[in-house]
Amino acid sequence: MHRWSKYSLTSENIGIYEEIFENVQIIDCHTHIGRDRDGHKLSADQLIKVMKKANIDKAISFPLNDPRNSKTFSEPNDAILLAAKVYKDKIVPFFRLNPNAGWKTEFNTRVEQGFKGVKLHPRSQNFKLDSAKVFKVYEECEKNRLIVLMHTGFGLETIADDLLSIKRSFPKLKLIIGHSGFVDIENMIKKLGNEDNVLFDTSTVKMFDLFDLLKKVDYHKIAFGSDAPYYDMDLALECLIDAAITVGKTANQIKKLLGGNMQKWLE
Repeated sequence: MHRWSKYSLTSENIGIYEEIFENVQIIDCHTHIGRDRDGHKLSADQLIKVMKKANIDKAISFPLNDPRNSKTFSEPNDAILLAAKVYKDKIVPFFRLNPNAGWKTEFNTRVEQGFKGVKLHPRSQNFKLDSAKVFKVYEECEKNRLIVLMHTGFGLETIADDLLSIKRSFPKLKLIIGHSGFVDIENMIKKLGNEDNVLFDTSTVKMFDLFDLLKKVDYHKIAFGSDAPYYDMDLALECLIDAAITVGKTANQIKKLLGGNMQKWLE
């Protein structure tokens, strides 16, 4: 069975599906490993199984809001490192950081270990995006060429201005906007849609918001994400592909959304 069969069996667009899935690399830029205070959990082995089912080639992964070592996330970050070693061609390691704690030692350790980026979650770790102490984290990330994936989803509202301030202060910082701003997506598109070194992550973005995102933001600035285990990876992929086809994106443009844009950042 072809890789794209489950998407095209009832579709009138079989031809474009064939083009999309020909020599495509699919990268999920938003997945988690470990366990969360809210009860969600996903092991590295389980993530790989889900990726195989959804035909995902590679995934960026980082800890959930793990109750272990919640000040430094050292143990959960160790688990990510191990997963990336076991599945070195499948899992791209990002570490989680708590800007409210003494983070510098943990930061330096993970940089030396070859982590590609850092996940910051202002709601779970209770910090303001534009605070002076967090600006020091951005500064170190820019200096060390680390990608920052910022949670901008549930629990946050008007944050587009804060992110714009961050980007203007650190223009070379590569920033993934996790969930594309969620309830603030309209402002996020207006204020950051033309900024350099920004990727809008499609994880948990509602279908009508996906249409707006795909219409208003250059396709080079959008990257596929699922938010596993909070959202079904297979469904997230299908929604993005269908939305992109509906708004008239070409097969080559959709390939960029699915993995090409993210891979360029990882090289």
